[in-house]
Amino acid sequence: MKYLKSVFNGLSFMFLFILVILSAPIVMLLLGYTDFKQDPSFLGYNLYVIEIQGTNFSSSANFLGLLFSFLIGVIIYFLFQALFNRNKHQK
Repeated sequence: MKYLKSVFNGLSFMFLFILVILSAPIVMLLLGYTDFKQDPSFLGYNLYVIEIQGTNFSSSANFLGLLFSFLIGVIIYFLFQALFNRNKHQK
């Protein structure tokens, strides 16, 4: 059951990553950015791509970014489990 909850936590972080990446260009346009491009990469693969040119914008969440966000969600779940279980044993 603990592993299933960690997978759900990882999926939640993936959906949060997608939401942030897809809504970031709209927020940036509202803040006045009209010429912007960001495409960070790791090991030669892009994590995400955000591009704004004038009033046109595009964004995409790539596989490596999704994988990292999933892994971060799983790691955070296990860190919180370890922290809370340690506090229960100390009382």
